[in-house]
Amino acid sequence: MEYTELSAYDVPPGEVTAWIPTAEPSSWVDDDRRLSHNHELHLDTAEAGSWIGSIMRLSGRLDPDALGLALRAWIGRHEALRGTVEETSAGRRRRVVAPADVSVTTTALGRFDGEDARGRVSDFLADHIDPSAWPYVVFATVADADGFTLVFGADHGVMDAYSQLLWFEEIATLYQRALAGEPFAELAAATTGSHIDHAAAERVTGEAMSLESESVRVWRDWLTGPDGQLRFADFPVPGITDVPASASPLPQASLSQWLGDPRQARALGELCKSAGVSFQAGMMGAMAYVLRAQHGVERMRFVAPMHTRYSAEHATAVGWYVGLVPVTLDIAGAATLPEVAARVQAALAETKPLVPQPFARVAGLLGVDDAPHFVVTFVDTRFIAGAEHWNDWDARTLRAPVRADDEVYLWLVRDRDGLNVSTRYPETVAAERVVRDLIGGMSDLFDEIARPETASLEGTA
Repeated sequence: MEYTELSAYDVPPGEVTAWIPTAEPSSWVDDDRRLSHNHELHLDTAEAGSWIGSIMRLSGRLDPDALGLALRAWIGRHEALRGTVEETSAGRRRRVVAPADVSVTTTALGRFDGEDARGRVSDFLADHIDPSAWPYVVFATVADADGFTLVFGADHGVMDAYSQLLWFEEIATLYQRALAGEPFAELAAATTGSHIDHAAAERVTGEAMSLESESVRVWRDWLTGPDGQLRFADFPVPGITDVPASASPLPQASLSQWLGDPRQARALGELCKSAGVSFQAGMMGAMAYVLRAQHGVERMRFVAPMHTRYSAEHATAVGWYVGLVPVTLDIAGAATLPEVAARVQAALAETKPLVPQPFARVAGLLGVDDAPHFVVTFVDTRFIAGAEHWNDWDARTLRAPVRADDEVYLWLVRDRDGLNVSTRYPETVAAERVVRDLIGGMSDLFDEIARPETASLEGTA
Protein backbone atom coordinates (compact mmCIF):
# COMPACT_ATOMS: atom_id res chain seq x y z
CA MET A 1 0.00 0.00 0.00
CA GLU A 2 1.32 3.39 -1.00
CA TYR A 3 0.27 6.68 0.56
CA THR A 4 0.57 9.29 -2.18
CA GLU A 5 -0.85 12.44 -3.62
CA LEU A 6 -3.43 12.13 -6.38
CA SER A 7 -0.89 13.56 -8.82
CA ALA A 8 1.08 10.29 -8.53
CA TYR A 9 -1.91 8.08 -9.42
CA ASP A 10 -2.50 6.97 -13.01
CA VAL A 11 -6.10 8.06 -13.54
CA PRO A 12 -7.47 6.66 -16.81
CA PRO A 13 -9.51 8.70 -19.30
CA GLY A 14 -13.25 8.60 -18.90
CA GLU A 15 -16.45 10.28 -17.83
CA VAL A 16 -15.94 12.21 -14.60
CA THR A 17 -18.86 12.44 -12.18
CA ALA A 18 -19.07 14.15 -8.80
CA TRP A 19 -21.06 12.44 -6.02
CA ILE A 20 -22.01 14.76 -3.15
CA PRO A 21 -23.95 13.75 -0.01
CA THR A 22 -26.95 15.94 0.81
CA ALA A 23 -29.58 16.13 3.53
CA GLU A 24 -32.60 18.35 4.01
CA PRO A 25 -32.06 21.04 6.68
CA SER A 26 -35.13 19.83 8.55
CA SER A 27 -33.66 16.33 8.96
CA TRP A 28 -30.82 17.44 11.24
CA VAL A 29 -31.30 17.07 15.00
CA ASP A 30 -29.31 18.46 17.92
CA ASP A 31 -26.96 16.07 19.72
CA ASP A 32 -25.60 16.73 23.20
CA ARG A 33 -22.42 14.64 22.83
CA ARG A 34 -19.46 16.98 23.07
CA LEU A 35 -16.67 17.41 20.57
CA SER A 36 -13.23 16.10 21.39
CA HIS A 37 -10.50 18.64 22.08
CA ASN A 38 -8.73 17.32 18.98
CA HIS A 39 -11.72 18.06 16.76
CA GLU A 40 -12.06 21.56 18.21
CA LEU A 41 -8.39 22.27 17.55
CA HIS A 42 -8.82 20.95 14.02
CA LEU A 43 -11.75 23.32 13.45
CA ASP A 44 -9.64 26.20 14.76
CA THR A 45 -6.59 25.50 12.59
CA ALA A 46 -7.47 23.43 9.51
CA GLU A 47 -7.91 25.07 6.14
CA ALA A 48 -10.55 24.40 3.51
CA GLY A 49 -9.27 22.30 0.64
CA SER A 50 -7.10 20.08 2.83
CA TRP A 51 -8.21 16.46 2.65
CA ILE A 52 -7.25 12.82 2.87
CA GLY A 53 -8.85 10.00 0.94
CA SER A 54 -8.51 6.79 -1.04
CA ILE A 55 -8.76 5.70 -4.66
CA MET A 56 -9.41 2.36 -6.33
CA ARG A 57 -10.54 0.87 -9.65
CA LEU A 58 -13.43 -1.58 -9.93
CA SER A 59 -14.13 -3.69 -13.00
CA GLY A 60 -17.43 -3.82 -14.82
CA ARG A 61 -19.58 -1.04 -16.18
CA LEU A 62 -20.57 1.48 -13.52
CA ASP A 63 -24.09 1.05 -12.17
CA PRO A 64 -24.99 4.52 -10.86
CA ASP A 65 -27.96 3.35 -8.79
CA ALA A 66 -25.97 0.63 -7.03
CA LEU A 67 -23.01 2.90 -6.39
CA GLY A 68 -25.23 5.66 -5.04
CA LEU A 69 -26.83 3.16 -2.68
CA ALA A 70 -23.43 1.90 -1.55
CA LEU A 71 -22.11 5.41 -0.88
CA ARG A 72 -25.25 6.32 1.10
CA ALA A 73 -24.93 3.09 3.08
CA TRP A 74 -21.27 3.73 3.91
CA ILE A 75 -22.13 7.15 5.29
CA GLY A 76 -25.08 5.68 7.13
CA ARG A 77 -22.95 3.00 8.79
CA HIS A 78 -20.49 5.54 10.23
CA GLU A 79 -21.97 8.28 12.37
CA ALA A 80 -18.89 10.49 12.10
CA LEU A 81 -19.71 11.03 8.43
CA ARG A 82 -23.31 12.12 9.08
CA GLY A 83 -22.65 14.43 11.98
CA THR A 84 -21.80 18.09 11.73
CA VAL A 85 -20.81 21.02 13.93
CA GLU A 86 -22.58 24.36 13.89
CA GLU A 87 -21.31 27.62 15.31
CA THR A 88 -23.86 29.28 17.58
CA SER A 89 -23.82 32.25 19.95
CA ALA A 90 -23.48 29.74 22.79
CA GLY A 91 -20.58 27.92 21.17
CA ARG A 92 -20.26 24.91 18.91
CA ARG A 93 -23.18 22.53 18.67
CA ARG A 94 -23.11 19.00 17.31
CA ARG A 95 -25.93 17.88 15.03
CA VAL A 96 -26.60 14.52 13.36
CA VAL A 97 -28.78 13.15 10.59
CA ALA A 98 -30.29 9.68 10.31
CA PRO A 99 -28.88 7.26 7.69
CA ALA A 100 -32.09 7.20 5.69
CA ASP A 101 -32.09 10.99 5.44
CA VAL A 102 -28.77 11.13 3.58
CA SER A 103 -28.97 11.30 -0.20
CA VAL A 104 -26.19 11.46 -2.79
CA THR A 105 -26.52 13.78 -5.77
CA THR A 106 -24.49 13.41 -8.95
CA THR A 107 -23.09 16.01 -11.31
CA ALA A 108 -21.53 15.11 -14.65
CA LEU A 109 -18.27 17.03 -14.99
CA GLY A 110 -17.44 15.86 -18.51
CA ARG A 111 -15.29 13.38 -20.40
CA PHE A 112 -11.53 13.91 -20.12
CA ASP A 113 -8.24 12.22 -20.94
CA GLY A 114 -6.27 10.79 -18.02
CA GLU A 115 -4.31 13.88 -17.02
CA ASP A 116 -7.28 16.21 -17.32
CA ALA A 117 -9.54 13.74 -15.49
CA ARG A 118 -7.09 13.64 -12.60
CA GLY A 119 -6.90 17.41 -12.52
CA ARG A 120 -10.67 17.76 -12.60
CA VAL A 121 -11.05 15.32 -9.69
CA SER A 122 -8.31 17.05 -7.73
CA ASP A 123 -9.96 20.45 -8.16
CA PHE A 124 -13.34 19.01 -7.17
CA LEU A 125 -12.02 17.53 -3.93
CA ALA A 126 -10.15 20.71 -2.99
CA ASP A 127 -13.23 22.84 -3.69
CA HIS A 128 -15.67 20.72 -1.69
CA ILE A 129 -13.85 19.68 1.48
CA ASP A 130 -14.22 22.18 4.31
CA PRO A 131 -13.72 21.28 8.01
CA SER A 132 -16.44 23.76 8.96
CA ALA A 133 -19.14 22.55 6.56
CA TRP A 134 -20.93 19.25 5.94
CA PRO A 135 -20.58 17.01 4.01
CA TYR A 136 -17.15 16.05 5.31
CA VAL A 137 -16.71 13.49 2.54
CA VAL A 138 -17.34 13.65 -1.21
CA PHE A 139 -16.72 11.21 -4.06
CA ALA A 140 -15.85 11.16 -7.72
CA THR A 141 -15.82 8.50 -10.43
CA VAL A 142 -13.98 8.25 -13.72
CA ALA A 143 -15.86 5.67 -15.79
CA ASP A 144 -15.10 3.97 -19.10
CA ALA A 145 -16.42 0.87 -20.86
CA ASP A 146 -14.28 -1.55 -18.83
CA GLY A 147 -14.76 -0.24 -15.32
CA PHE A 148 -14.48 2.83 -13.18
CA THR A 149 -12.12 4.58 -10.81
CA LEU A 150 -13.68 5.61 -7.50
CA VAL A 151 -12.12 8.20 -5.20
CA PHE A 152 -13.20 9.94 -2.05
CA GLY A 153 -11.82 12.93 -0.21
CA ALA A 154 -12.63 13.63 3.44
CA ASP A 155 -11.87 16.15 6.12
CA HIS A 156 -9.07 14.90 8.36
CA GLY A 157 -11.17 15.78 11.41
CA VAL A 158 -13.44 12.76 10.84
CA MET A 159 -10.95 10.42 9.21
CA ASP A 160 -7.65 8.71 10.04
CA ALA A 161 -5.32 6.42 8.07
CA TYR A 162 -7.02 3.22 9.21
CA SER A 163 -10.36 4.63 8.05
CA GLN A 164 -8.80 5.22 4.63
CA LEU A 165 -7.53 1.64 4.48
CA LEU A 166 -10.75 0.03 5.72
CA TRP A 167 -12.78 1.81 3.04
CA PHE A 168 -11.61 -0.33 0.12
CA GLU A 169 -13.11 -3.62 1.28
CA GLU A 170 -16.19 -2.03 2.81
CA ILE A 171 -17.22 0.04 -0.21
CA ALA A 172 -16.45 -2.76 -2.70
CA THR A 173 -18.57 -5.16 -0.66
CA LEU A 174 -21.41 -2.67 -0.29
CA TYR A 175 -21.38 -2.05 -4.03
CA GLN A 176 -21.57 -5.77 -4.81
CA ARG A 177 -24.40 -6.21 -2.31
CA ALA A 178 -26.24 -3.26 -3.84
CA LEU A 179 -25.80 -4.80 -7.30
CA ALA A 180 -27.32 -7.99 -5.91
CA GLY A 181 -30.42 -6.07 -4.86
CA GLU A 182 -30.03 -5.76 -1.09
CA PRO A 183 -32.15 -2.96 0.37
CA PHE A 184 -30.71 0.18 1.90
CA ALA A 185 -31.77 -0.69 5.44
CA GLU A 186 -29.63 -3.84 5.38
CA LEU A 187 -26.69 -2.16 3.68
CA ALA A 188 -26.67 0.76 6.12
CA ALA A 189 -26.96 -1.31 9.30
CA ALA A 190 -24.14 -0.25 11.61
CA THR A 191 -21.55 -2.93 12.41
CA THR A 192 -19.17 -0.74 14.44
CA GLY A 193 -19.19 1.71 17.28
CA SER A 194 -19.62 5.44 16.70
CA HIS A 195 -16.69 7.79 16.63
CA ILE A 196 -18.98 10.46 18.04
CA ASP A 197 -19.25 8.33 21.20
CA HIS A 198 -15.47 7.92 21.21
CA ALA A 199 -15.00 11.68 20.86
CA ALA A 200 -17.34 12.35 23.77
CA ALA A 201 -15.38 9.92 25.96
CA GLU A 202 -12.12 11.52 24.86
CA ARG A 203 -13.56 14.89 25.87
CA VAL A 204 -14.07 13.59 29.40
CA THR A 205 -10.44 12.42 29.48
CA GLY A 206 -9.27 15.83 28.34
CA GLU A 207 -11.41 17.71 30.82
CA ALA A 208 -9.77 15.77 33.66
CA MET A 209 -6.31 17.03 32.63
CA SER A 210 -4.69 20.09 34.19
CA LEU A 211 -1.36 21.87 34.29
CA GLU A 212 -0.41 19.50 37.09
CA SER A 213 -1.10 16.35 35.05
CA GLU A 214 1.89 14.11 34.35
CA SER A 215 1.15 14.06 30.63
CA VAL A 216 1.20 17.85 30.50
CA ARG A 217 4.48 17.95 32.41
CA VAL A 218 6.09 15.48 29.99
CA TRP A 219 4.96 17.47 26.97
CA ARG A 220 6.06 20.78 28.56
CA ASP A 221 9.56 19.42 29.21
CA TRP A 222 9.81 17.95 25.72
CA LEU A 223 8.61 21.11 23.97
CA THR A 224 10.74 23.56 25.94
CA GLY A 225 13.74 24.67 23.91
CA PRO A 226 17.02 26.21 25.07
CA ASP A 227 15.40 29.66 24.80
CA GLY A 228 12.51 28.61 27.02
CA GLN A 229 10.01 28.71 24.16
CA LEU A 230 7.55 25.85 23.65
CA ARG A 231 8.27 24.52 20.17
CA PHE A 232 8.28 21.19 18.38
CA ALA A 233 11.62 19.65 17.46
CA ASP A 234 12.94 19.94 13.91
CA PHE A 235 14.24 17.21 11.65
CA PRO A 236 17.67 16.39 13.07
CA VAL A 237 19.73 17.14 9.95
CA PRO A 238 20.44 20.90 9.94
CA GLY A 239 19.69 23.05 6.94
CA ILE A 240 16.88 21.26 5.15
CA THR A 241 14.15 23.39 6.71
CA ASP A 242 16.09 26.62 6.17
CA VAL A 243 14.16 28.08 3.28
CA PRO A 244 14.08 31.55 1.74
CA ALA A 245 11.67 33.96 3.39
CA SER A 246 8.43 34.19 1.47
CA ALA A 247 4.92 35.51 1.90
CA SER A 248 3.56 31.97 2.16
CA PRO A 249 5.12 28.56 2.92
CA LEU A 250 6.64 26.60 0.07
CA PRO A 251 4.86 23.56 -1.37
CA GLN A 252 6.00 20.29 0.13
CA ALA A 253 7.58 17.65 -2.08
CA SER A 254 5.98 14.20 -1.88
CA LEU A 255 7.66 10.85 -2.38
CA SER A 256 6.59 7.22 -2.03
CA GLN A 257 9.11 4.42 -2.47
CA TRP A 258 9.43 0.73 -1.74
CA LEU A 259 12.25 -0.08 0.68
CA GLY A 260 12.12 -3.83 0.45
CA ASP A 261 10.17 -6.82 -0.82
CA PRO A 262 8.42 -9.48 1.31
CA ARG A 263 11.67 -11.44 1.70
CA GLN A 264 13.45 -8.41 3.11
CA ALA A 265 10.48 -7.66 5.36
CA ARG A 266 10.61 -11.21 6.73
CA ALA A 267 14.34 -10.89 7.35
CA LEU A 268 13.83 -7.68 9.29
CA GLY A 269 10.99 -9.34 11.20
CA GLU A 270 13.22 -12.25 12.20
CA LEU A 271 15.91 -9.81 13.28
CA CYS A 272 13.44 -7.89 15.43
CA LYS A 273 12.04 -11.09 16.92
CA SER A 274 15.50 -12.35 17.82
CA ALA A 275 16.30 -9.01 19.45
CA GLY A 276 13.02 -8.96 21.38
CA VAL A 277 11.79 -5.73 19.79
CA SER A 278 8.71 -4.81 17.76
CA PHE A 279 8.74 -4.40 13.99
CA GLN A 280 7.81 -0.76 14.54
CA ALA A 281 10.98 -0.31 16.59
CA GLY A 282 12.95 -2.05 13.85
CA MET A 283 11.66 0.28 11.13
CA MET A 284 12.15 3.43 13.16
CA GLY A 285 15.49 2.08 14.32
CA ALA A 286 16.58 1.64 10.70
CA MET A 287 15.75 5.28 10.07
CA ALA A 288 17.87 6.36 13.05
CA TYR A 289 20.67 3.94 12.14
CA VAL A 290 20.94 5.42 8.63
CA LEU A 291 20.67 9.04 9.79
CA ARG A 292 23.64 8.43 12.07
CA ALA A 293 25.64 6.70 9.33
CA GLN A 294 24.99 9.50 6.85
CA HIS A 295 24.96 12.59 9.08
CA GLY A 296 26.36 11.60 12.47
CA VAL A 297 22.98 12.15 14.17
CA GLU A 298 22.83 10.32 17.50
CA ARG A 299 20.03 12.20 19.23
CA MET A 300 16.73 13.08 17.66
CA ARG A 301 13.25 14.05 18.77
CA PHE A 302 10.08 13.39 16.82
CA VAL A 303 6.34 13.01 17.24
CA ALA A 304 4.84 9.55 16.79
CA PRO A 305 1.10 9.25 16.08
CA MET A 306 -0.50 6.09 17.49
CA HIS A 307 -4.02 4.74 17.24
CA THR A 308 -6.62 4.93 20.02
CA ARG A 309 -8.83 2.09 18.76
CA TYR A 310 -8.77 0.33 22.11
CA SER A 311 -12.12 -1.48 21.98
CA ALA A 312 -13.34 -4.04 19.47
CA GLU A 313 -16.42 -1.99 18.62
CA HIS A 314 -14.24 0.83 17.28
CA ALA A 315 -11.68 -1.35 15.47
CA THR A 316 -13.25 -0.81 12.04
CA ALA A 317 -15.09 2.47 12.61
CA VAL A 318 -14.51 5.59 10.53
CA GLY A 319 -13.16 8.46 12.59
CA TRP A 320 -10.11 10.20 14.02
CA TYR A 321 -8.67 7.63 16.44
CA VAL A 322 -5.20 9.08 16.89
CA GLY A 323 -3.06 10.19 19.79
CA LEU A 324 0.39 11.79 19.72
CA VAL A 325 3.45 10.99 21.80
CA PRO A 326 6.75 12.87 22.03
CA VAL A 327 9.79 10.66 21.40
CA THR A 328 13.35 11.40 22.46
CA LEU A 329 15.80 8.95 20.94
CA ASP A 330 19.47 8.74 21.93
CA ILE A 331 21.45 6.03 20.13
CA ALA A 332 24.96 6.96 21.30
CA GLY A 333 26.87 3.74 21.96
CA ALA A 334 24.29 1.54 20.21
CA ALA A 335 26.46 -0.12 17.57
CA THR A 336 24.06 -2.51 15.83
CA LEU A 337 20.58 -2.17 14.41
CA PRO A 338 19.10 -4.40 17.16
CA GLU A 339 20.71 -2.16 19.76
CA VAL A 340 19.35 0.95 18.05
CA ALA A 341 15.91 -0.67 17.75
CA ALA A 342 15.99 -1.50 21.45
CA ARG A 343 16.57 2.20 22.19
CA VAL A 344 13.57 3.05 20.00
CA GLN A 345 11.44 0.48 21.81
CA ALA A 346 12.39 1.93 25.18
CA ALA A 347 11.74 5.50 24.00
CA LEU A 348 8.30 4.59 22.67
CA ALA A 349 7.41 2.67 25.83
CA GLU A 350 8.35 5.65 27.99
CA THR A 351 5.74 7.96 26.51
CA LYS A 352 3.16 5.51 25.12
CA PRO A 353 0.94 6.05 28.19
CA LEU A 354 0.35 9.57 26.83
CA VAL A 355 -1.50 8.28 23.73
CA PRO A 356 -5.02 8.53 25.24
CA GLN A 357 -4.30 12.02 26.62
CA PRO A 358 -5.38 14.36 23.78
CA PHE A 359 -2.55 16.62 22.72
CA ALA A 360 -5.05 19.32 21.77
CA ARG A 361 -5.90 19.62 25.46
CA VAL A 362 -2.19 19.81 26.30
CA ALA A 363 -1.76 22.55 23.71
CA GLY A 364 -4.66 24.49 25.18
CA LEU A 365 -3.36 24.24 28.73
CA LEU A 366 0.20 25.24 27.74
CA GLY A 367 -0.77 27.85 25.16
CA VAL A 368 1.06 26.02 22.36
CA ASP A 369 0.19 27.16 18.84
CA ASP A 370 3.03 25.36 17.07
CA ALA A 371 2.49 22.24 14.93
CA PRO A 372 4.76 19.17 14.75
CA HIS A 373 7.82 19.56 12.53
CA PHE A 374 9.18 16.00 12.45
CA VAL A 375 6.65 13.15 12.50
CA VAL A 376 7.28 9.42 12.10
CA THR A 377 4.38 6.98 11.75
CA PHE A 378 4.40 3.19 11.42
CA VAL A 379 1.46 1.18 10.06
CA ASP A 380 1.20 -2.58 9.46
CA THR A 381 -1.45 -3.05 6.78
CA ARG A 382 -1.10 -6.79 6.14
CA PHE A 383 -4.10 -7.89 8.15
CA ILE A 384 -6.58 -5.16 7.26
CA ALA A 385 -9.73 -6.56 5.67
CA GLY A 386 -9.43 -6.66 1.89
CA ALA A 387 -5.65 -6.23 1.79
CA GLU A 388 -5.34 -9.27 -0.48
CA HIS A 389 -7.37 -7.42 -3.14
CA TRP A 390 -5.61 -4.06 -3.05
CA ASN A 391 -3.33 -4.78 -5.99
CA ASP A 392 -6.25 -6.00 -8.10
CA TRP A 393 -8.08 -2.77 -7.25
CA ASP A 394 -5.00 -0.59 -7.82
CA ALA A 395 -5.81 0.81 -4.37
CA ARG A 396 -3.98 3.79 -2.90
CA THR A 397 -4.48 6.03 0.09
CA LEU A 398 -4.19 9.72 -0.69
CA ARG A 399 -3.37 13.04 0.92
CA ALA A 400 -3.82 16.55 -0.44
CA PRO A 401 -0.80 18.71 -1.31
CA VAL A 402 0.60 20.62 1.66
CA ARG A 403 2.56 23.85 2.07
CA ALA A 404 5.06 23.98 4.96
CA ASP A 405 8.63 25.20 5.30
CA ASP A 406 9.57 23.26 8.42
CA GLU A 407 7.80 19.89 8.29
CA VAL A 408 9.20 16.44 7.52
CA TYR A 409 6.75 13.53 7.73
CA LEU A 410 7.62 9.87 7.28
CA TRP A 411 4.98 7.14 7.01
CA LEU A 412 6.69 3.74 7.38
CA VAL A 413 4.55 0.83 6.17
CA ARG A 414 4.78 -2.93 6.34
CA ASP A 415 2.57 -4.32 3.61
CA ARG A 416 1.88 -7.70 2.03
CA ASP A 417 4.15 -6.50 -0.80
CA GLY A 418 7.02 -5.53 1.51
CA LEU A 419 8.25 -2.30 3.07
CA ASN A 420 7.25 1.16 1.91
CA VAL A 421 7.94 4.72 2.98
CA SER A 422 5.91 7.76 2.09
CA THR A 423 7.26 11.17 2.95
CA ARG A 424 6.68 14.86 2.50
CA TYR A 425 9.31 17.52 3.08
CA PRO A 426 10.29 21.07 2.06
CA GLU A 427 10.66 21.40 -1.68
CA THR A 428 14.32 22.41 -1.56
CA VAL A 429 17.46 20.92 -3.09
CA ALA A 430 18.94 20.21 0.34
CA ALA A 431 15.83 18.47 1.64
CA GLU A 432 15.47 16.43 -1.54
CA ARG A 433 19.04 15.19 -1.25
CA VAL A 434 18.81 14.31 2.45
CA VAL A 435 15.46 12.52 2.18
CA ARG A 436 16.43 10.53 -0.91
CA ASP A 437 19.74 9.55 0.71
CA LEU A 438 17.87 8.42 3.82
CA ILE A 439 15.45 6.30 1.78
CA GLY A 440 18.27 4.84 -0.28
CA GLY A 441 20.26 4.05 2.85
CA MET A 442 17.32 2.28 4.48
CA SER A 443 16.71 0.26 1.32
CA ASP A 444 20.37 -0.78 1.21
CA LEU A 445 20.27 -1.72 4.90
CA PHE A 446 17.21 -3.96 4.46
CA ASP A 447 18.78 -5.56 1.41
CA GLU A 448 21.94 -6.32 3.35
CA ILE A 449 20.02 -7.75 6.30
CA ALA A 450 18.26 -10.17 3.94
CA ARG A 451 21.49 -11.54 2.46
CA PRO A 452 22.23 -15.01 3.85
CA GLU A 453 25.76 -14.10 4.88
CA THR A 454 24.64 -11.06 6.87
CA ALA A 455 21.25 -12.18 8.18
CA SER A 456 22.42 -12.88 11.73
CA LEU A 457 22.38 -10.46 14.62
CA GLU A 458 26.15 -10.25 14.42
CA GLY A 459 26.19 -9.15 10.80
CA THR A 460 25.15 -5.82 9.35
CA ALA A 461 22.51 -5.52 12.01
